[in-house]
Amino acid sequence: MEKFEARQFTARYNKIMLYTFFAVLLVSALLISIQTMSEAKYKNNQLIEQFKTEAVAIDNLIVRVTVLLDVMQKNAQDYFTDPRATASFYFSGLAPIGINEYGLDKIPAPYVASDTGNLTGKGRMAELNSELKNEIEMAFSLNSAFKSTLNSVPNAAWVYYTSKNNFINLYPWVPSADFKFTEKLHKKEFYTRGVPAANPGRDIFWTSIYLDEAGKGIMVTAAKPIYRHDEFLGTVAIDFTLEELGNYVKQFRPGLGELSITNSAGQLLAHTHMQLTEHSVFKDALPEGVTTEAFSASCSDLQLVQLNGYQYICYQLTNAPWQVIYLEQTQSFMSRMFSSIGTVFIVLLTALGILLYLIKKLTFREFIYPAESLVRHIAKQGVEEKPSSRVVPAPWLPWFSKISETFQQNRNLIDEIKQKNTELTDLNISLERYMPKFILVVSQEQGCGASTLGSYFAGSLAKINSDKKTVYMEYPANNRLSSDLGYAPSERIHKHANGFDIWNDFDLGEVPEGAESSLLMTKILNQYANIVMHARVKGDVNGFIDTYLEPLFRYAKAIVVMVPNGDKAGQRTSTLVKSIQRHVRQDQTTLYTILNRTRENISLDMKVNFEIPYIAELAPFSKAVFNLPELAAKVVNEIVERIERVHQVCIFIPTTINIDQPFDSALYVDKTMVFLGEKFGGATSSEARGVWNSDGSGMVNEAVHLVISYTTEDDLNRFANEVIEFIKLLKEELQQEAMALEINKKMILV
Repeated sequence: MEKFEARQFTARYNKIMLYTFFAVLLVSALLISIQTMSEAKYKNNQLIEQFKTEAVAIDNLIVRVTVLLDVMQKNAQDYFTDPRATASFYFSGLAPIGINEYGLDKIPAPYVASDTGNLTGKGRMAELNSELKNEIEMAFSLNSAFKSTLNSVPNAAWVYYTSKNNFINLYPWVPSADFKFTEKLHKKEFYTRGVPAANPGRDIFWTSIYLDEAGKGIMVTAAKPIYRHDEFLGTVAIDFTLEELGNYVKQFRPGLGELSITNSAGQLLAHTHMQLTEHSVFKDALPEGVTTEAFSASCSDLQLVQLNGYQYICYQLTNAPWQVIYLEQTQSFMSRMFSSIGTVFIVLLTALGILLYLIKKLTFREFIYPAESLVRHIAKQGVEEKPSSRVVPAPWLPWFSKISETFQQNRNLIDEIKQKNTELTDLNISLERYMPKFILVVSQEQGCGASTLGSYFAGSLAKINSDKKTVYMEYPANNRLSSDLGYAPSERIHKHANGFDIWNDFDLGEVPEGAESSLLMTKILNQYANIVMHARVKGDVNGFIDTYLEPLFRYAKAIVVMVPNGDKAGQRTSTLVKSIQRHVRQDQTTLYTILNRTRENISLDMKVNFEIPYIAELAPFSKAVFNLPELAAKVVNEIVERIERVHQVCIFIPTTINIDQPFDSALYVDKTMVFLGEKFGGATSSEARGVWNSDGSGMVNEAVHLVISYTTEDDLNRFANEVIEFIKLLKEELQQEAMALEINKKMILV
């Protein structure tokens, strides 16, 4: 009877395993389907967010043009409220340039060509009336705005003011022999679309694309009318090439789809692949079966739209009458599903079949009952109860004994873990706060200037962080520095005149060669906050890095690879860089290549991150006080500044006023970006959502703009009070109960 019951249990168990096999198949298929749909949804959401970020970035590029045109329009129209009483130097420089023509071919001192545009016009100088003279003076007053506009707008080609009174002020300056005012300019779009009949609202307008007559490529013009009170005078305009827009679209999801920028006339301003001409239109960039009509009504909600085997998303720029459109081919659900699982499903079937076969060979006596007993034994040990005595097969007895022994050891260790927990927590906090600035300079041959450059890094860090200790060393240990600099080899730490130490203390005792690097760093980290180390690779590159440098990479903030002057094709440098990249994390360590030209006639075919031109008077590294040569200091200080810039400042700009009334705060976002850019050297913005608890209205849900800047510790301390005062002004202007400021991930409410 007992034997029969065992067989019956095994048969039922095997039947359960068979049902389980088919259930797992069904669940796997269901999970794979859900995963495929979830993955598709995630990718679509990711695409929408990426597209939105790209479109906003393009819009932010355009907003600079609109802001500058607004400024120039205001400056021009404000001029007439207080015109000049006497003639300017510019006006005094006007002279006849032909029959019944005048211009500024001779630039009056103290101005130079970069300060002014060339104002040319029709008429006699002696017959200019007072109103026309005032208008000409107004045009000259725009020169400084023209100059700053050309410097701040990428790929801006020309900035100019065209008057209905037959003159033009064109910046940058070109002689009248190359360009001067003609009446045909009044027939160009940049003028005709600004006259009162065509533009009664005095708004900014954009022209169609065209080919620049001066050979600067495909262009588009943004312009705005200028009025003297209610009298139309002319237009101020900015011509810029479409190269910058082309760079934006080419970098967006390369190889996956096509990003296009079009204007309201259907002209193509930028495209991922197409080479543009002045005749390029959007419909020519579309695949077969897709027409332009499908895009006209879908640019307001930023949603993916399916269309004839393709999906697209569209965005209407707010600062120009342009659309940004992304189009890519879609996969069917089955193709996405099979591409997602690959051979996994086949392997799963095979594994389950083998598992079912093995389970059939097990017996109740040898597996089911001992396994149940073992589980009961573990459960009782977990709650410290005395396990009941059960008869199990002899091969299982060691497991029972081992589990009892393990649980007892575990109970003994718990007390030790509790005692050490506080110490380990404090140690972790200390390690997280400690962020040494460690620069590793790697060279492959002597004479490439690595030691000199390393001393420049040490000198720069010592000067910037005078309150923190800085050390320079060369590794693996050698006696070259002591002999070159003239100090005794027994002098373990040499104090250099530029404020940093030169480390020569390599006495680590009897340790394995592979452990030297880690022990050395532990010893140095206890004494120095700024570390510069030069290592010259000898022998096999991979072997040298694995033995000496790999333990150092986890500490390095920057790795500087010196390019040998004789590495014309860059093969040696490329091999070294690839070997280093196998060991470093890009989010923790930045890798740079630097060419220090030690000879004037060096010619290389490779590209490097930084280059120090040949400096004839560059002295070798010595123990005397040295000043960084200007050409080298530019490279050194830029790398050091990147390492220093680790602090974050974030200002939250709301989109509501009076607690919960919607408000377009784009102007304040731009104002905040300019403020942080001036203080800390740059800023970026992004959009998020948040809620806050108002005393009067309860929970308020709104979109917010995050304006973020990264800065150094010194700049953060220097401008912290100014940032607070700036936020207070924003708080008053935006009528907020409080505004949020985040410094290094810590929130402050102002």
